[in-house]
Amino acid sequence: MEFGNKIKSEWLLDDNVTFLNHGSFGATPIKVLKAKEEIERRLEREPLSFFADEYFVLLKESVSKLSKFIGAKEENLVLVENATTGVNTVLHSLEKELKPGDEIITTNHVYQGVRNTMEYICKKTGAKAIEIDIPFPNADNKLIIEKIRDKINEKTKILIIDHIASPTALIFPIKELIDFCRSKGILTLVDGAHAPGMLDLNLEMIGADFYTGNCHKWMFTPKSCAFLSVSKKWQSMIKPLTISLFYGKSFSEEFAWTGTKNPAPFLSLSPAIDFYNSLNFDNVKDYNHNLVCEATEFICKELNIPEFPDFEMLGFMASIEFPVKVPMNEHLTMELRNHFMKEYKIELSFHILNSKVFFRISSQVYNEIEDYKKLVTAMKDFISKNK
Repeated sequence: MEFGNKIKSEWLLDDNVTFLNHGSFGATPIKVLKAKEEIERRLEREPLSFFADEYFVLLKESVSKLSKFIGAKEENLVLVENATTGVNTVLHSLEKELKPGDEIITTNHVYQGVRNTMEYICKKTGAKAIEIDIPFPNADNKLIIEKIRDKINEKTKILIIDHIASPTALIFPIKELIDFCRSKGILTLVDGAHAPGMLDLNLEMIGADFYTGNCHKWMFTPKSCAFLSVSKKWQSMIKPLTISLFYGKSFSEEFAWTGTKNPAPFLSLSPAIDFYNSLNFDNVKDYNHNLVCEATEFICKELNIPEFPDFEMLGFMASIEFPVKVPMNEHLTMELRNHFMKEYKIELSFHILNSKVFFRISSQVYNEIEDYKKLVTAMKDFISKNK
């Protein structure tokens, strides 16, 4: 299958929009949406029979297929609605492990939803949320490891680390950090929201105590499909946020039923993985990575922005400093997003880090370099009007 704008017809994406923000919510292929709709029809034809006779069988099949795709043990995996739910599930379950003065450590690249969850849990337990300043864009793996290791001490109980940071798109050296934390008796929770489908995952090799990732971003499932992997040691402690019929049963059973909900996104994992495999993982990885690097280099050159120093730290996304100084306010990132959508029909993500504004581009197989050339044209127009 040929990549680029020719394949865009496999999605419902608006042809009038230059879509450079696959990273925020993903985009589900039409074939997968049709499979999801068929699951919903099967449910509605005979709801009781579906939930009693089919649902748990289909759920097990989905988890089994996912386990092979991400290199995880099937018995360590449960499905949740999103990675934020995964993080909340772990931290709420570990409340009793935290006491006043304990520290939960992360970096300033953390996703805001995770930052808020840390703050909430720390207020309840008396623990402290610590953010380590990782410079951007001038960071490298050695610096990241050093800064985090230097901050860890006898009070550190949990390290929450991004696999791929949302605001900066950096791939973090999580394996080295996990191994170090294990040697110190510190728990590791990996926010892998962007990793499934972008990186060739092997969760068993990574060895985190807890790993959560979205399937709806880069794996092509419908929205509300993610996973939580929990090491065997901690499964008896980790409970779903909603306690329901199977409380006190096995780890997988408790998460399998948390009340009535639409299970179609979970059960669409199989057709989504089939669609992904039809594109060939290596081909997707090479195309998207090469395209985002080419696009980043082109944008930086055309807009006279310092080039990103290490393309090996990027997957399918890149964050680039916004080339115009704009007044800071709490709504700025959405205002910029809305402006570029309204004026130029370009969908972009904007973030603020260390009092600087960055725009994040994504590359997916339906993108090509012409899309980023349109972005450069729009940026030049914006610059000329905002000198």
